[in-house]
Parts: sequence; C-alpha cells; structure tokens
Amino acid sequence: MKLFVLHPISTAAATATLSPILTLSSTFFPKPRFTQTLALRHLFGADRKPIIRNERVRFCGSAAVATSDAVVVREEEEERGGGEGKGDGEGRVVLPTNESSETLLRIRHACAHGMAVAVQKLYPDAEVTIGSWIESGFFYDFDMEPLTDKDLKRIKKEMDRIIGRNLQLTREEVSREEAQKRILALNEPYKVEILESIKKEPITIYHIGDEWWDLCAGPHVESTGTINRKAVELESVTGAYWRGDEKRPMLQRIYGTAWKSEEQPKAYLHFKEEAMRRDHRRLGQDHDLFSIQDEAGGGVVFWHPKGAIVRT
Repeated sequence: MKLFVLHPISTAAATATLSPILTLSSTFFPKPRFTQTLALRHLFGADRKPIIRNERVRFCGSAAVATSDAVVVREEEEERGGGEGKGDGEGRVVLPTNESSETLLRIRHACAHGMAVAVQKLYPDAEVTIGSWIESGFFYDFDMEPLTDKDLKRIKKEMDRIIGRNLQLTREEVSREEAQKRILALNEPYKVEILESIKKEPITIYHIGDEWWDLCAGPHVESTGTINRKAVELESVTGAYWRGDEKRPMLQRIYGTAWKSEEQPKAYLHFKEEAMRRDHRRLGQDHDLFSIQDEAGGGVVFWHPKGAIVRT
C-alpha cells in the first residue's frame, strides 16, 4: 500500500503527470474544469474536437463528456440543429433527453411494453412486474428463468415483429374491482400488489392491440408502427429483487435503449464507450492516482503520491 506522501516535483513534471486526467469529472474532483490543449489532445485524441468555450470543456445537458460525435442537447438546441434525429450543423448527432422530448419519452415507454409482450410470447410462464422509461431507454422486470445474451437477441427479434405490426396503444379506465378481476384471470400476483399500491381512481390500463395490457398511467405513442426498430436495442439483463427487498424474489431485469433515429443509438454507444474510457475509477488505476480497498469500506479512496497532487 502506498502512503499519502507529497514528493517534490517540478512544474514540468507535474504538467506531464496531470495532463491525462485534467478533464476528469467534477463530481470526483470538485474544481473548475479549466484545462490545457495538451490535456485535451491526450484525452480526446488529436482528431477529436470537444466543445470548448472560454478554455473550458462544455458539458451539455446531463452528459458527463462531450465528443465530436455525440452531444446531449436541450430541445431548443435540437430544433436549431434541424429537427429530430439530425445533426447540429457541425457533424454531430443530436441526442435528445426525456426532458427535452416528450416524443422520445413516449417511444421509450411504448418500447418497455412492447418488450414485455415479446417476453411473454416467447416465455409464457414469465410474470410481468414493473417497467418504464429511464434516462437512456427503458427496462422491465420479469419473474422468470435466468436469461442470457442469446435470449435477448430472440426477444429483440420478436419485439421487432410486434413493432412492425403497427399495433395500437389504447388507454382504458376501469374500476379497481374490474382491474383486480382481470388480473386474477391472468394469474399475475405481482400486478395484484401493484394495484394495491395505486391510490388514485379510476385505474388506467394500456393495451397493445387486443392481445396484451398492463396497469399503466402512460403516456405512450399511438401505435408501435411509429417506433423505428433500428433505433431500439436491448442492452443487458441483470438480477433485481422485487421492490428492492433482498427477502423477496430475484427478478430478471432487461435494459434497453430507444431513440428517434437509427443514427442516435450508434452515437449513444460511442458516447458510452468514450465515457467509460474516461471514467475516473479507471483513470485513477491506470495513472496510479489512487486505489480503493474493499476491506476498508466501499468507496474509500486511498490516494497515491500522484493523486495527492491532483487532490490538492
């Protein structure tokens, strides 16, 4: 274990040491994000052009990093860029957010339901629990057998078929008694618990075509045909306890991402890869800045000499 010791170091040596990590996230190093051209070229690559204003890296929207290929913007910036799914005039793909685009939020919510339909078609014994849109896409939890990446490909293929059928998404209001009657007929115990947690009436239900429904407040797109199949991807599957309680059943949570145009998920994937490449935990290890010892407690940082320079 290296101790927290400050060693004498020249200005030139300090610059050489610090340049690769000068643009680390401000959430880890709460200092102004002023930087140098040398550091930017090292971190972004000589062929990349981060958005810079007054020698400061511009962090757009909720993004942690801006690159020359993907940038998160607000709705007004998207409009100036030429509309949904188009560039911003500088060769970059616009990535809208749920807050900036209600259309995107509706697409993602509908994708969550469409995925649930696909899962229950392929795995009839799967029980639906809770799903919705999230910051970069959507998710749904299922009580079912463990899934693999190969299963995700099957589900995506079935999901594409459902989208291609252009099924209508319709809203229905029913009484609590009617909702419970329908749930019991489906033998879906998780929905009974969800229904009990809903305090407002009437109870709202959303249908996909005439073959599937779920308790839902919306909103959704009008039909699955408005979703661009090439702008939807299933990303991963993880375990998640029902209601976050480790004493309750372990569910299968499927994560997906959905966008307006097929260029956007490609830019989003690139954006994720770049963010991972500049993740402070990875850079901290790669540049011998700090270490995290699990036996000392989760998240406890032990600074190395180089890291101490950055910290101070």
